[in-house]
Amino acid sequence: MTGVGTQMGIGFATAKKLGEAGATVGIVSTSDDVYERAKELQSLGYVVRPYKLDLTRSDEVRVMMEDILQEHGQVDVLVNNAGIGPRARRSGLYGTLFIDLAEEEWDYQIAVNLKTTFNCIKAVLPTMIKQKYGRIVNLSSVTGTIVASPTSTAYSAAKAAVSGLTKALALEVAEHGITVNAVCPGWIETGRKLNPIAGAAGPMKRAGKPEEVANLILFLASRESSYVTGQNVVIDGAHNLQEYKGKCDIS
Repeated sequence: MTGVGTQMGIGFATAKKLGEAGATVGIVSTSDDVYERAKELQSLGYVVRPYKLDLTRSDEVRVMMEDILQEHGQVDVLVNNAGIGPRARRSGLYGTLFIDLAEEEWDYQIAVNLKTTFNCIKAVLPTMIKQKYGRIVNLSSVTGTIVASPTSTAYSAAKAAVSGLTKALALEVAEHGITVNAVCPGWIETGRKLNPIAGAAGPMKRAGKPEEVANLILFLASRESSYVTGQNVVIDGAHNLQEYKGKCDIS
């Protein structure tokens, strides 16, 4: 389970759900926060192993996978949650307009949101093929796959690529008992100030909760999802279906 750094994130919520289900969970982050998350999960009685590494480096990912296989012998589930949204700010905007987007920022967004997924799948796939079983769940987004926002070009491109990778890979590995699906969240309350504000403009008048996304991931990571593969599953409270998101009174 990658991208398990903050208490408020989808990664931590999903790690808890996997732990509740009885899984032995490896959690990954680029910061020391992963050790705090591991302690919190272990205090709940879950079997958790933390890893701090740079997932954009394939050599570090391979070392982690070798360690997991040496200790446990197999990997049944991979959840690729690591990622980051647009981070630069200009003229009050969240993110950077494409005209001002530096090549370094483009490369960073592609690396963190796409290459990390590539590296993790490459490391785990031989084992899943050998054991004739696996569940791969990639975190994509409605941004880039269904909708988009100004200043999110690099992020949108990366997430659209994750969704495309999901479909193609699902076809390649279906005969090996491996399913590959993507989860596409909308506005989720993960600590970003804009999310609850934007979520309130949708049909449900609220943003989603990390636990709600985690429930979907848990299903796609389970044996019960055996005939679901190659899908990009949207979880956004029907936000993308609503054409007009301004204030209105339909009473």
